[in-house]
Amino acid sequence: MSTVTTPVVLLRAHPYSESSRVLRFYTRELGLLGVMARGVRQGASKGRGSPGTFGEGIAAIVVRETRELQSLREFTPVKTRFGLAGDFRRLAGASIAAELVLRHAGQEPHAELYDALSEGLDRLEAVMPANVHGEVLALGWRMVQILGFGPELSACTACGEVLEEGDMGRFDLAAGGVRGPGCPAPPGSRRIGPVARAQLQSLLEGLVPPDLRGSGAHLSLLNDFTTFHMLGGRRLDSFRFLDPPDQAARDDPPTD
Repeated sequence: MSTVTTPVVLLRAHPYSESSRVLRFYTRELGLLGVMARGVRQGASKGRGSPGTFGEGIAAIVVRETRELQSLREFTPVKTRFGLAGDFRRLAGASIAAELVLRHAGQEPHAELYDALSEGLDRLEAVMPANVHGEVLALGWRMVQILGFGPELSACTACGEVLEEGDMGRFDLAAGGVRGPGCPAPPGSRRIGPVARAQLQSLLEGLVPPDLRGSGAHLSLLNDFTTFHMLGGRRLDSFRFLDPPDQAARDDPPTD
């Protein structure tokens, strides 16, 4: 048994009893971790507060290797991120990132993943309303890339030939990347040109392109890609809150 003090982000919480909750933390030192937090609901009712979903802080956790749930000894909040809950699109974007981490991050520490999650949630909370979709895309695609599922954008998925800067290709969802102009297009594939390909590359690096266009179509691609390659065919409900019909109708597809 040992006590580990580590930065944590709370991804999910479930009530366990009248006074306790089961928390799912992503931690910088211990990776993904389930924790029993005894007395936190009672403390919240008395005004002392407790970890909130997507909040970040420093946790002292009692670790026993033989237990599935560890014990929370102390939690010091650093960032509440209450602003995410005030906008359903921000909350949906945070939920998408959390689900990807919960499904694919293991119990080994991964500092790059932790930092990307923390910084992405900060930007998502702070960004102007008109630019929320861009930050959702940057956070979602960055999670995909770090977790090892990033799409192939530099070479044809069929023949391996390097794509030229100005090539118009097709996004081959099953193969997880772009099929070049010299190879037959798979049924149902969508066009993706040099501008959209460059924008997608920036999003994989966690950066929102300054001239991002077609955010509705970019979100559709992220939804399809994560469903096929990471979520076992099950779509995340959170994506429904990112594509209002009026916005989707105005967005041009990212085919240029």
